[in-house]
Amino acid sequence: MFGVELDIRTLAFIATLAAFVQAITFISLWMVSRHRSSTLLWAIGGISTATGFVLLGYRGVLPDFASIIIANTLIALSHVFYWLGLEGYTERKPSIWLSGITITAVVLLFFYFSQVSPDIPARVIVISTVLALLSFGCVQTLWLQDTAKNSAPEHIMAITFLAHGLFHMLRAVYTWLDGQQITSFMNAPTVHMFAFLDIILFQLLTAVGFTAMIIIGLNSSLRAEAKSKNRLFAILAHDLRSPFNGLAGLSMLAQQDIAKGNHDEARSKIQMLHSSASETLRFLDDLLIWGRTLIDDRKTEPSTISLDELIEGAVKVAHPLLQAKSIAVDYAPQKLIGFGIAQHAEMICRNLLVNAIKFSKKNSTIKVRTQIADTKIKIQIIDQGAGVTDQMIADFATSSGSQTSTEGTSGELGAGVGLSLCRDLCREDGEQIWLEHNPQGGLIATFTVTAHRDENTA
Repeated sequence: MFGVELDIRTLAFIATLAAFVQAITFISLWMVSRHRSSTLLWAIGGISTATGFVLLGYRGVLPDFASIIIANTLIALSHVFYWLGLEGYTERKPSIWLSGITITAVVLLFFYFSQVSPDIPARVIVISTVLALLSFGCVQTLWLQDTAKNSAPEHIMAITFLAHGLFHMLRAVYTWLDGQQITSFMNAPTVHMFAFLDIILFQLLTAVGFTAMIIIGLNSSLRAEAKSKNRLFAILAHDLRSPFNGLAGLSMLAQQDIAKGNHDEARSKIQMLHSSASETLRFLDDLLIWGRTLIDDRKTEPSTISLDELIEGAVKVAHPLLQAKSIAVDYAPQKLIGFGIAQHAEMICRNLLVNAIKFSKKNSTIKVRTQIADTKIKIQIIDQGAGVTDQMIADFATSSGSQTSTEGTSGELGAGVGLSLCRDLCREDGEQIWLEHNPQGGLIATFTVTAHRDENTA
């Protein structure tokens, strides 16, 4: 069938089977993977390879246009799809124009060297050069951009494409230097034997390697999803507990005022209850929207943050807690603008304020201060409450120690995740957060937000 010596014919048959195995593997990956566009391109590449080898196998039966030009074009096209799929996998801009130019050049050159001026060595040089260049492109896409973040299968695939590219580069050079010895396909069984061995190993290794890459990526994605869901549940449990405790306290005070006949005070508390409930509902909506971005794996984009609105919003949500303990907040608007993940900054500010309320005494004052320090804006929540130990400050800074819930000055309960959540969000956004003793007693909790570029130039 393949029109060559038995060993070459056998290898060609095995190469064709390997191409079908690769195609089936890539189609299966496309059906189950979350990298839908990348695996679709790989699947198309596998189908192109298999079709190309089938056409090559019927050389002598099919016209040269199909068994030479179309067959080799499909094999080159498969490497283009591997490359484009890898660019999509690594979130790079696909090289569509370069790919189109490459395939067009292959078609024209093969047509010329098979129909216009038949030249077998030239055809070998063309296909080997193209496969080498495309393989090196895959290496550059996989390996050279950031090797520290690559997984083991990605390194292995880079080495596979590198070896594949080097072989075809050497094959092209050999053909160019010794073209007369390869003019007849039958006169170069050794060279073509290695060519078939290369393609067999390449197709099997890419099938296994791409599968491992997708499995590891899927596993990482599932772990990230689980972590995001756990974080969302922890935030819902922790951040909603305090506002609802405050609402419950206000409603109880309103009932007591009604029972005592203090209708004016009861009416005032009911108005505050309505305002606080509306603010808590808005806060819940924001939490759920933010949580949906976590679960859907959609990256939250940074934006400008009004520090005045940030702090005033945190005070509104915490108003029932402040009212219940008769605590005042001392803050003078500074009209500062930051830049970062707004939802994260809101959660950090709110949690630090609630934490300060929890450990402050009744009828006390919590100070909130903002100031620019180089390219950062520092936000400080200062209380004169129970304070913390040196060990707690050290544990917070080093992420050591277990998350424990401490009872507040009025017996408030917590889930023990508020400060840890603030620390994790700050570090995730490249910001800083730290705790320190207040010389007047209590705690100073400080976190940073990147200053908006207008502030940087001021």
